[in-house]
Amino acid sequence: MRSSHNKADLDRIDLKIIMALSRDGRMTKLQLAEEVGLSATPCWERMKKLEKKGVIKGYHAALNLNKIIHVSYFRVEVSIKNYSTSKANEFEKLIYDIPEVIECEAVLGDIDYLLKVVSPELEGYQKTIDFLLGNSSLHIKHKTIPVSKTVKEISHLNISDLYSK
Repeated sequence: MRSSHNKADLDRIDLKIIMALSRDGRMTKLQLAEEVGLSATPCWERMKKLEKKGVIKGYHAALNLNKIIHVSYFRVEVSIKNYSTSKANEFEKLIYDIPEVIECEAVLGDIDYLLKVVSPELEGYQKTIDFLLGNSSLHIKHKTIPVSKTVKEISHLNISDLYSK
């Protein structure tokens, strides 16, 4: 029996398709079909259904930014004074206008959001924070955590380990 946490009705073949594409999004239709044990057309139709359902959000290249330009990463804990839904919406709209903020997660606990910010230098990071603080009527408290190195970063997750049957 599937857990109530599972939102999509996926079978074993769907999971194989998802896993194969998460490892190699550039594989051909034929390679994918062979890997999951289907002929090309049914495999392609399943893949398109997974895309339509939003299970597969897209395909992209994983870039190593430091091979292009030296960058630093910062985690930023953000708390909004007198938090409310309208204040959260205002903050979230503001975040979309800041390209240096590459991740923003709403979290539970003493802080409201956890940001991941990228910048080629410390001064650029400070400008990002100044923009965030200066372009909002919100009273925001933040704590910066510079990232010294990435210890673990995965490009794909074995969804089968999480998807209980």
